[in-house]
Amino acid sequence: NRDALLRLGALSSLEIISGRLNSEGGAVRSNAQFDLKIIFGDAADKTTEAPKLRKEIERLAKDIASKRARLADDSFRAKAPAEIVRAMEATLGEREIEHGKILERLKQLE
Repeated sequence: NRDALLRLGALSSLEIISGRLNSEGGAVRSNAQFDLKIIFGDAADKTTEAPKLRKEIERLAKDIASKRARLADDSFRAKAPAEIVRAMEATLGEREIEHGKILERLKQLE
């Protein structure tokens, strides 16, 4: 699907690596499964990237707190089907990984 990604993303190149990404020279976005680095060349602006990361950190922190509170509620656990509880636990784990990655990116940027 490399050619389709290049064409649809209007990308000049695409590199897939298994190592860690640093934030130098581009914007990095992360989720629990992968990191994506977009290199803008000379157009990259660290002053606009940091506020975006802070906003995403805040959004994830609220989501994590909400899920933790819900899972800590014995009434919810008693009434909710087991698959719902497991799915929420899995989502919480993914959000925590994502939150950690974005915090690390912000530290690298600053």
